[in-house]
Amino acid sequence: MPRANFERWAISDDYSTLREHVKRGARLAGLSGERLEDLALAVHEAVVNVIEHGGGRGELTMWCDGTDLVIEVSDEKGELTAAHLRAGPPPPPSKGGGRGLWLIHQICDEVVISRRVGRSTVRMRTRMGMA
Repeated sequence: MPRANFERWAISDDYSTLREHVKRGARLAGLSGERLEDLALAVHEAVVNVIEHGGGRGELTMWCDGTDLVIEVSDEKGELTAAHLRAGPPPPPSKGGGRGLWLIHQICDEVVISRRVGRSTVRMRTRMGMA
């Protein structure tokens, strides 16, 4: 599908700047209110995973495909796999991790993790025009 409003940023630990970039782009695409805030939280969780577990470097890419706002967060370590996604209850706090990906899965309409040598990507889709 064609990508409209395509934007890309390097991931850094400047979380507030990345969050504002995402919120601005999402607003331009028509997202607002609670869905906007939830999406910003999901993206924040994915970025934190890159900083803390994915080698500290990566890329955030955002575009609209006509019906969805799509955001990809990629790292340069490549250890995250689809097996890390949880659709059921959240992992217990004693597990020490996994809650961010669980939260992303709860917020976004679709979440896919792909992996290739040296790179993992979390693709988050949020349908536009939903209340």
